[in-house]
Amino acid sequence: MTVAARTPLNIALENFYSAYKTINGGTAIMMSSKKEEVSLEYGGLRQGVFSHFLIKGLKGQADANGDKLITVTELYDYVSSNVKSYTASAQNPAIMGDYDKDMPVGLRR
Repeated sequence: MTVAARTPLNIALENFYSAYKTINGGTAIMMSSKKEEVSLEYGGLRQGVFSHFLIKGLKGQADANGDKLITVTELYDYVSSNVKSYTASAQNPAIMGDYDKDMPVGLRR
């Protein structure tokens, strides 16, 4: 039987999956804007503003507390703040659903 090496990635993955043992789970729906708004795209980003910050957040920028786990709350706060700032509050992301605010959605390596 082989034993997996305790690499930083393996440790991060162990932490990610063990975080699910302490939460209630659920479903979170994150939307790019409120229903009365238009989701904006800017040529300089080469994608929508929401998508740009969602991807950056999932790649690690949303890890506000530095624990290498990205929770749904950290991700939404990061995306919402940056989208509002970038669009001068013309676009305001929204989140809804029945979910645990500490539900992990990503990890930072």
